Amino acid sequence: MSLRIEQDRRLRRLTLAAPEKRNILDAGLVGELLNEIHEAWENPDTGAILIEADGQIFCGGMDPNSPPPAEFFTLGRSAPKPLVVAVKGPAVSAGMALIANAHVAVAAQGSSFGLVDIREGRWHEGIYQAVAGAIGARRALELSLTGRIFSTAEALSWGLVHSVSPAVELDDRATEIATALANANPDVVRAALAARRKGAAGD
Repeated sequence: MSLRIEQDRRLRRLTLAAPEKRNILDAGLVGELLNEIHEAWENPDTGAILIEADGQIFCGGMDPNSPPPAEFFTLGRSAPKPLVVAVKGPAVSAGMALIANAHVAVAAQGSSFGLVDIREGRWHEGIYQAVAGAIGARRALELSLTGRIFSTAEALSWGLVHSVSPAVELDDRATEIATALANANPDVVRAALAARRKGAAGD
């Protein structure tokens, strides 16, 4: 299994668990991830989802031979429950799309980010659109054209991530946020996310 699943009361924790493959989003991992996310959405005993990763690399991108389905790139817009992402280490391309879809993203100090597919002669519209939705089209275009790596401080200033913590505190901080969301009034949370979906429809 390349995805570890844990249920802590009302919090569903999903951990990308293929560090030997740099947590590349291949067909198997994406399939597991989407299945668990949908199950958590439908489970009345789950209030929020936390996604994190094992190893030194959060996500090394996607497998070019098995790109994720279109749904993967719009998860944040369709989600009826909060999605929290905890980032430690490099997060590139499809990994950035996953972060961009989070309702709350927390990063460890020293993490790095980039839309690097252009370095290998590729460009993926779904990744671009997801990231553009989080940080703006002009910035996303610059990043996708240059393929440059950028810092946690830049990710914070542009709104890709919402807060930064020391690496040793990342798990506690992300768990605290996700648990609070999981235990929040579900009707209020649904209303807030529904308003987000309504706004996205008019983007």
